[in-house]
Amino acid sequence: MKEVTFTDKITVELIEASGDEQSIVRAARVSTKGSKAEAEEAKGLMKFLVREGHHVPLEHTLLTFRVHAPIFVTRQILKHRAGVSISEESGRYRELEPVFYKPSRDRKIKQVGKTGDYNFVEAGEEAHATVDSAVIYASNAAWSCYETMLEAGVAKEVARMVLPVNLYSTMFVSLNLRSALHFVNLRTSRTGSHPQHEIEQVAEQVYEVLKERFPNVVEAWEARND
Repeated sequence: MKEVTFTDKITVELIEASGDEQSIVRAARVSTKGSKAEAEEAKGLMKFLVREGHHVPLEHTLLTFRVHAPIFVTRQILKHRAGVSISEESGRYRELEPVFYKPSRDRKIKQVGKTGDYNFVEAGEEAHATVDSAVIYASNAAWSCYETMLEAGVAKEVARMVLPVNLYSTMFVSLNLRSALHFVNLRTSRTGSHPQHEIEQVAEQVYEVLKERFPNVVEAWEARND
């Protein structure tokens, strides 16, 4: 039996990228310069495009990320359909690994307020201990059932049915800059949204990549949200 492990680490890694701010410049200028569109200073144009809502030129980019996160997080990423391509490891075809998400003590776990207008607050050691105990018990029990079925010759696609959504999964996510910025807007609290703590970790890591590769676009985007 494989050893069950617990972690709260969620990772996002840029695997491949095509296009930069000059790609956006050329895509924007082709409307007025045709085939003569070429590189130019990007800062002013990026500010204009973002401010005026001319976001199509931002789509002439492609970023591919590898995301390692619990299934309840990867399911939220699947909701972002526009301009997004996703490939995820399959429990039908491979035996999964016993890595499960367990919130750290820094993760606020008590929710106050009504749906759509709520906050999370500190819950105290007793509540955290309850979460730890429940997560560890349920994850171990589920993994034991999963392995028992595999050992009995049960198909992987059937055995996986007992596994909980805090099991880790790996997915490749490809999207253009416009879609990536939209994802950040929805999944970080910087714009007044109320994302789940774990999906916000994904979005913040994506945002760090965007700031490095498209600094003028991100600066304009931040100014738009102020």
